Formats: sequence, C-alpha cells, structure tokens
Amino acid sequence: MSSISVVFARLHLPTPLEAAQVERLLARLMTSDTPRPLVFETRATDTGVTYLVGSEDPAMMRVRRLIENLVPGARLGKLVKRDHVAAAGRLTVSTASLPLDADAGLRVTHAIYTALTSRRAKETLVLHVVLGRGHRPQTIPAQVANPTRLNLWDALTHGSAPAPADLRRRMADRAGKRRLDVTVRIGVIAPTPRRREVLAGELFGALQGLEAPGVRLGAVREAGPRLDNGAPARAPLRLSSPELLPLLGWPVGQDHLPGLPDTHPRLIPAPAALPSTVSVFATSTAPGTERPIGLLPEARLQHMVVTGPTGSGKSVGIFAPLILSDIAARRACVVIDPKRQLTDYIVDHAPASASGQIVILDAADPDPVGFNPLDTHGRNADVVVDGILAAFKAVFTDGWGPRTEDLLHAGLLTLARSGEGRDEPHTLLDLPRLLTDASFRRTTVGAVADDPTLSSFWAAFDEMGPSARAAVIAAPMNKLRKYVLRKNLAAVLGQSRPTFRLRDVFRDGKTVLVPLNDALLGPGAAQLLGSLVVAEVWMATLERAAEKNPTGRPGMVFVDEVQQFLNLPTSIADALATSRSYGVGWHVAHQFRGQLAPPMRAAFDANARNKIVFAVGPDDARDFARMSQALDADDFQSLAPYEVYANLVDRHAPAGWFSARTIEPEADAGHGEAIRDASRSIYGADPGDGTTDGGAARVVPPGETPPVGSHRKARRP
Repeated sequence: MSSISVVFARLHLPTPLEAAQVERLLARLMTSDTPRPLVFETRATDTGVTYLVGSEDPAMMRVRRLIENLVPGARLGKLVKRDHVAAAGRLTVSTASLPLDADAGLRVTHAIYTALTSRRAKETLVLHVVLGRGHRPQTIPAQVANPTRLNLWDALTHGSAPAPADLRRRMADRAGKRRLDVTVRIGVIAPTPRRREVLAGELFGALQGLEAPGVRLGAVREAGPRLDNGAPARAPLRLSSPELLPLLGWPVGQDHLPGLPDTHPRLIPAPAALPSTVSVFATSTAPGTERPIGLLPEARLQHMVVTGPTGSGKSVGIFAPLILSDIAARRACVVIDPKRQLTDYIVDHAPASASGQIVILDAADPDPVGFNPLDTHGRNADVVVDGILAAFKAVFTDGWGPRTEDLLHAGLLTLARSGEGRDEPHTLLDLPRLLTDASFRRTTVGAVADDPTLSSFWAAFDEMGPSARAAVIAAPMNKLRKYVLRKNLAAVLGQSRPTFRLRDVFRDGKTVLVPLNDALLGPGAAQLLGSLVVAEVWMATLERAAEKNPTGRPGMVFVDEVQQFLNLPTSIADALATSRSYGVGWHVAHQFRGQLAPPMRAAFDANARNKIVFAVGPDDARDFARMSQALDADDFQSLAPYEVYANLVDRHAPAGWFSARTIEPEADAGHGEAIRDASRSIYGADPGDGTTDGGAARVVPPGETPPVGSHRKARRP
C-alpha cells in the first residue's frame, strides 16, 4: 500500500468534450514536471456519473491550473470524500510492445457508459486510472522479435522469430510516441459477491473493445485499499495518449452517452468578473462554478433585453430582483407592467422603508395617482405633443390617416400652449371638448392667437359647415371616446395638476409602478396609458441633459411586452444611445422576436448589450445561436423552466454567453398594504377635494409641506 496521502477533488467537464483537448492534456501530463501520483476516477453512483482527480494536497493547485488551462470549460471543485471500495481488479495486457486499438476509443466510451448504467440502487462502479512516470519516444531495431511468440513454448519449439513488417510498423509507431506508466483498476461496491462479479465483468467487457491483433486484456484481483489510496501498480501498463484516453472514462465526443444528461443545453461558466453582490438576479449553473450573478448600475446603462414565452419568469425572475435592488439603493425607476403580477410582487417584497418612495400609478384604483402628459410648463410643447401623437398613432391604428393626424396634432398643440398661457395645464380630456364645444374652443384658441399656423387652422375649422366639421372629427372622436373617455383612464388623465409629476421621477429618485391589466382597463386603454407613460419617461430622460453628471445618478426603466408600449417619436436606436448618455438604462422584455418591428429588433440587437434568453422557439433559437460561438439552436430550445442563457456587460463590453437559473422568489416582506396606502394617501387623487378636473391632489393640511415632487401649492381644506 502506498504511504503517499492522496486527496480527491470533483472534476466538472465541459460538454461537448473534444478528444483533441483531452489528448493535449495527457501529452502535457507525460512530462517530468507534473505531479505524481496523479489519479483520475469515473464513478457511477446513485447521484449519477462523477469525475474525480486525486493528487497530494500540496500539488492540487498545480493540477487545477493544468486541467483548467488545457481543457477549456473544465473546473476542479472542492475536495470530496470517496466511499471505500471492497473489491477491485487491475487491468493487464498480454504484450507491452503492441498498441491498443486507439481507433476504437469512441465505441469503447459508449460501452463504458452502458456498463455504468447496469448498477442498481446503492451500488457503485469505479474506473480508476493512476498516472506514473513518463517515457520519451524511442526507436526500435530494424530486426525485432515477434512479440506475439514470446511465450515459453514458442521459444522452446521454434525459437524467436522476427516481427513481420506490418507488426514492426505498429511497434515502431507506438514506441515513437511519449508514453506513461499507467495503472487501470475496476472497483465495485455491491451487496453480494455475485453482484460485484457481474458489475466488474460488464465494465471489463467494455474495456476489451480496445484489444487489437496480438493484444489481449486481462485482469488480476487486488485489495480494495490500493484503489482507495491511488497506489500505482508494480507492473504498470505503458500507454500513449490515444490509448489512454478511452480508459479515463470521460464523455468524449458529440454523441449522447447512456446515463448522462442530454448534451443540450450546454452549461457554460459565468465570467469571473461579473459581480455577485450587486443587483443579483440569477445563479450560474455550470457545475463547479455555481455562484450568484448580478449587474453593476453602469453595466445596466448599456440596456437589457429579455426574451422568453409567457410564464417563463421574465418579470418576477429577472425584473423583480433588479427593481428591488433599485429600491434598496434609492435609484429612480419606472416599471410598465402589463399583467399587474410584477407590481404586486414588488410591493409585497419591498422593505418598510419604501413607503412613500413607491408611487403606484394604477388606473384601476378608486383614487388613482394622476398623470397629465399635457403639462408642458418649462418644456418644448412641440416635442411633448410629438410624443403624445406617437402614442395615439400606435394605438389608433384603424383608420389613422393624415387628416386625423393633422387634426389631433393641432388640437394637442393648442391645448398645450393654451395651458401654458393660463398657468393651468389642460388635460387630454379637454381634447374631445376642443373639437366639439365651440365656446370652449373660442376661449382656448384665443390663447394661441399669436401663433399664425394654429390660428389659421382653427379659423378654417370654424368656417366649415356643421356637416363638414362632423365628418372631419368623426374618426378622431370615435377613437378618443373609446379610450380617453373611459372612466378609469379619465380618472388618471383628467388630473390637471396631480400631486406627483412623472417628469420628476429621475430628479426625485422615486419608484413608479404602472400596472396595466387588460381585464380591468381594456387592451386599447392599457396600451395608450402605457405608451403615454413611456413617452413621458423619454421626455424626462432628455431633460437630464441639463444635469451636470446624470450617469452618476442612474435611473432605470422596465417595460414588459415592450412592443406594445415603446412608441416614441424618434428611432429606438437613437433613444437607447441617448438614454445611455443621460444615465437611464432601459430593461425591456418580449415573448419572441417576431413581435418586434424590424427597426426595433435591430436596435435591441445592437444597443441592448445585456441579453437574457429563456427557452425559445426554433426561429429565435437560430437567431440567438448566430450571436454565440459556443451555443447552437438546440441549446436555446432545450433550456429548462427558469433557466437562461445570458450575455452581460462587463467593463463596457459583453463578456460572453453563460448559463444561469433565476433565483427563487422569497417570502413576502409583509409591508404591501402599508406601501399601497402610502401611495394613495400621498400621491393619489382625493375625490372629496371639490375639484372638477377628474380628481386632483389631496388636500395638504395647514403647516404640512407638500410631498417632494409636488408642484401644487398647499391649500386650506
């Protein structure tokens, strides 16, 4: 028994594992400076097939470097304890001069794994290889004895005979390679001698596939402790790299092997530089490298796109942890939530300190937080109106034409400038009134009399006869009544001066949650409100140009089902580039790439540099496979629930694709109702305050300071 103390560590191998990589490692291990003894084991147990590496403890770090550098993707994990093997057998060879059949390597590997699957519960089957001293290449004489006739009987009856030419060529080829002294053992843990014999026989039968003409394998019984201690044999085999490779029992090649998980999806380690304590949202899944995965705020300013079908976990699995980290850091963020589950999750999991920090802009609330996109005070009214018009155009697709666009553009611009002139903003609810109420129109248009373009437009409008005017406004009025005048939406958009102004979100560091449940609001109304909010956030982003260092106080925007709500009056590519410069990171999600218009899809591919993908369909899988050298379409289609591939930004550039799993939801924090009540009481409309514009801000008691972000004056009740 060896007196050397050998320790063992778990080896995690990449899939697929290329034979050339393993041969390169074995060739390096044949040199004189590598640690000895060095032991490789393949063990089949109830937990599956595992791979172990053994060496003396001081040498393990060097062994780790050799393996991980020469086999990309391989990882040597923590030290492990092995179960004691009661029965073992050592491999022998009939002649040391002739090579094994290295060409049979893949067939033998498949046979080994077939044998490993023959074990039953609580049984263990071990393939154990000890590497010893290396030997340099050699030459052989021109005349060499035939190694197949070196037995005693042949020598006595016929004498020695020279090897035939083909046999000599095989001997010369083998002698010309570097070789290693190798001890190969089979170990078994089973309840009965018969079971041990059966298991060992199956594994030995698999190894016999390496026999070649003139070379036969045999086995001799050994004591189990020699395998336990990794002791080298006194008469080892002497093998080249191609001969040794299949004896390791490693899963070499592209084929699926019995008893192993599918080769897809491939598990790829995460880049080491990605943070593990900041904005953590996932755990890496490559064996031996499992750790939390997060993103720095500056990396998130490079924007993020998440792709995955409904129910895959985009919102709760990816967005929710990031949003909660923003709340904890008091970073401003806006969340467009088309299903409401994300809003409820955030509110229920936020800390108590988030009361007053979280604003819930919920049109389904009886006393909703208000939002007036026509509040243009201090803004360029033309730019604001362009954003509103882009939202209208995206929602009012049926029957939208130049005349409708011209009429709504003039109406919105007139209301915006009239509101500035009277120091009391109009709201979108005033737009139908502007088109149908002559007395209201006269008053409003009078406020923009100094604008010749608008004045001439309304003069021509008023000169029309009633029937002609009715025909002009029929299409826009049909659309406006259908959406803008819906009761829930009107309660939000009808507040002229709401307590909270969305345009101040990045200045005030609030978290604004916008639930848009179709069942409560209606699909069109939900899309319109979401699009208007996104347009307002875009305006707030542009206004950060006036800040001295906007990237020093980053703000985040989250938009699920982005194709419904990202309707801006500028190209998406330009919007993403501008937002990055002004310290706003966009996080967008969608179900499949076919939902996106080609310009939007191209913009996300180029400018959303953080990419996260759940299991997708064939078309999307092919697209994403073209973005990765290490993954193919089968990988992207084979991801299990809550598992993802991600390519995240590290040091201003994508760090490469890796595999991960979203973190499991935590228990509710228990402060949800308090946070909801705070949002209503501080920022919600007060229907009893006597306002007639759809509900305005709550009454501020005497002596109390209005909430931060309010632009209303304190009033007496």
